Amino acid sequence: MKKALAVLGIFATSGMLLTGCGSGSGATTITVWTWRSQDKQLWQQVQDALNQKGENIKISFRPVQPTSYDSVLQTAMDGGKGPDIMYTRAGEGTLKYAAANMLKPLDNVVNFSSINNKASLQSAQYQGKTYGVPFAIQTMEIFYNKDIFAKYNLQPPKTWDDFIHICQVLKQNGVTPISTMGIQSWMLALNFDEVGATFLGNDFTKKLVAKEAKYTDPPYVDALAHYQQLADYFEPNFKAVGSGGNEQETDFALGKSAMVMDGIFDVPTIQKDNPNIHMGAFLVPPAKSNQQTKIDWYVDGNIAMNNNIKDPKVEKAAEDIMKFVGSQPFGQDFSNIAGEISPISGVSIPSKYPLSIQAYQWYQQEAINPIFGIRSPMDTPPPTPVTSSKSVNDDNGIFSAEQKVLLPLLTKQKTPEQAAQDIQNTLSWYFK
Repeated sequence: MKKALAVLGIFATSGMLLTGCGSGSGATTITVWTWRSQDKQLWQQVQDALNQKGENIKISFRPVQPTSYDSVLQTAMDGGKGPDIMYTRAGEGTLKYAAANMLKPLDNVVNFSSINNKASLQSAQYQGKTYGVPFAIQTMEIFYNKDIFAKYNLQPPKTWDDFIHICQVLKQNGVTPISTMGIQSWMLALNFDEVGATFLGNDFTKKLVAKEAKYTDPPYVDALAHYQQLADYFEPNFKAVGSGGNEQETDFALGKSAMVMDGIFDVPTIQKDNPNIHMGAFLVPPAKSNQQTKIDWYVDGNIAMNNNIKDPKVEKAAEDIMKFVGSQPFGQDFSNIAGEISPISGVSIPSKYPLSIQAYQWYQQEAINPIFGIRSPMDTPPPTPVTSSKSVNDDNGIFSAEQKVLLPLLTKQKTPEQAAQDIQNTLSWYFK
């Protein structure tokens, strides 16, 4: 997944040494690897902050092309040549290294009380220990073109029927209501989880996570049925759209559609395609106006520390960096630069990111809890260590299960009941 993981900016594979005030020739160099090239400035500020505290540290920042990052990191870690600090994909991408004893447990290093939603730590925890600091919360919303809505006297919907009425008015006037990408099954799954967040609510998801409910139960089938209704309002050839992976954002940016179901991470992409677009956002509305909307969210990834650093001086410097990563100043620097939501308490979103401010308010007030889709407990089967001769099977988590059934659901090759049964069958490992 390239965009669901907030990939922005120019990709690079070469290392970059950050040099800032206070770091002299005797500085301890710490290597940091990531798929996020846009975080270069962030790590320069980390180095500067530590230098100002009297710690003589240099950070060697290496962004790797996102599509290659996982394999590059795994090869390096398997060969004992991994970085001191690394970004890991939340969930299985973190836990497979923890299971292989390649990541340092951080419970005695980082003050995790700074994390404002403890559910965001689940994707970094293995056998009672925490192996990473979550760095970003991604939220899913429906973005709409304010100018198109104004042209047809439309307002953000309060109920599902309102939403369908908006789609009907737009379609009748020759406007594609919702851009989507049928080829990108991961985006279809994220979009469904938007619907699921509102239609399932906290009570049912708590039962689902606690194994007191099943995917074949009426609330989940009902959420699938509502998502299936939206297929009538996608572009006519939506199942063949998405080979480039950014078509839905481009079409929406250029006014070819009135809405797009997307993540807050794609706002910069949309605004880059059309800096003059007037965007608004709303959450998937409930069936009735007296029911509550919910915002779907997930942890983008974790920042972790190598457990096999041989030099005590390097290990100490890496620990000092990890302590800072778990602090409010780091979270604030991250949000200031990236315009994304930090899971660390006390962080505010700058005013230049109004849609992120709105997303953060929804996350604080209306976040689905517990999470039930990507990065949830049901999305992370017991990890296979990367050093194991067994092949890693990440195809039986909930997110992968949804990806397999949603296009057949939307094209009416499967009924909601059939799709729900397929998901339940795939998740049989969880319900044992």
